[in-house]
Amino acid sequence: MMTAMLAITTVLALAAAAYFFLRERKLRAGLSQNEEEAKKREASQAQVIHTTKLASLGQMVAGVAHEINTPLGFVKSNVEVVSDLISEYEAAVTKVMTGVDLLLSLDASMVDRAKAAIQKARIELARATTLNEARELLEDSAEGLKQMSSLVLNLKGFARVDRDGMDTIDLNDSIRSALTIAGHQLRDRIQVVQELGDVPKVKCMPSQINQVFLNMITNAAQAMDDEGKLTIRSVAKPNVVEVSFEDTGHGIPDDVLPKIFDPFFTTKPVGEGTGLGLSIVHKIIQGHGGAIRVKSQVGKGTTFFVELPIAQKPAAKAA
Repeated sequence: MMTAMLAITTVLALAAAAYFFLRERKLRAGLSQNEEEAKKREASQAQVIHTTKLASLGQMVAGVAHEINTPLGFVKSNVEVVSDLISEYEAAVTKVMTGVDLLLSLDASMVDRAKAAIQKARIELARATTLNEARELLEDSAEGLKQMSSLVLNLKGFARVDRDGMDTIDLNDSIRSALTIAGHQLRDRIQVVQELGDVPKVKCMPSQINQVFLNMITNAAQAMDDEGKLTIRSVAKPNVVEVSFEDTGHGIPDDVLPKIFDPFFTTKPVGEGTGLGLSIVHKIIQGHGGAIRVKSQVGKGTTFFVELPIAQKPAAKAA
């Protein structure tokens, strides 16, 4: 009897052990599958974010190309006109020189006629505005080249192609740089008011903060259909610098406001937005130990507030 009970107990124990072993194995397989799916999902999201960044870069490059093309066009036109004006001036000088050559080769009886011809050519040359026109065109061209040079310098500073990692910067410079890059979206449509205070420097990754500011400006421009006003302010607060972007656009409904920083959430039509712009902005600001918040009223506009920690000054060395 005892032997039978012992055998039954052993069988039950083995069965239970097998059950729990199989259950644990199944759970582990499920966890492994979930981890694999999570990794795939994370990789997919990272790829979409990377693609979105490239799309933003493409839009930025297109805008810069447009900004460069305008002064480049009138510089090209001015150079062509100056070339024609120089040809006209050369023709007038040739007339004078022809008269001079004739005068030198004539006898005394033909001198008066030669003098008259030279005098007439001289008067025409004196009245010509060719050189003044050429000078004005060259000055305009120089201004156009100056604009292109400024834009390239802003783009270089915006992208920070010659620097990596953290740097201590003035956020006002980043704001101005982003405004220059976004100029084609604002010109003749959006009134930009800059109320930039005397703010301390912050330590950050400049290219990422520039991306944040460009995104803020672009979103504000898109929120205002035909015309509007964008006010950008920078102020120093305890331990942080706050930059705000206030637009007079449509505003964001209360039921949408809590979702705007969620990945892939967008109110734009299909094909016009991935819903990653503000999500990336939020991630960048958090990664810098800062904060971003928003207030909005439908029909009146939206204001985004970006706060970044002030760079700590190095401790003074003991004497």
